Amino acid sequence: MITLRQLCAYWIQAGILCFFSSLSYAQQFDQSYHSWKTQQQAHDQRLGASSSADYYLGKPTLQKDVSKNSTSKNSTIQNLSNKININTATAQQLQQLNGIGVKKAQAIVDYRNQNGQFKTVEDLLNIKGIGPKFIEKNKSSLRL
Repeated sequence: MITLRQLCAYWIQAGILCFFSSLSYAQQFDQSYHSWKTQQQAHDQRLGASSSADYYLGKPTLQKDVSKNSTSKNSTIQNLSNKININTATAQQLQQLNGIGVKKAQAIVDYRNQNGQFKTVEDLLNIKGIGPKFIEKNKSSLRL
């Protein structure tokens, strides 16, 4: 029969064994992390040395229409004689609208190419990512 003292000694030995095995795992993890961190820092230094300060991939860029001599995005939108025709506008022209970036502008052009010309400005609501607020904000800048 096992005594209480033997049972306690067994549990203590098992606990010590688990402690040292987890300590070993933690040390291996630390070494792997430090190795990864060193590689990342070296990679960041290479990127920083080879290009400008804006080398991060997550930083968005604005595409500008070089064929226009427009000085301000807002001045083009506010000028009623320069309404954007959603049936003929290029993706770069559509980017002048409030709330339209590169991807949404391309989505509008793709939708128009697949489904034909827009019959109303509200047809833009059929495009994923464009809602009633967009129509409301840009209604004065859009035409067919």
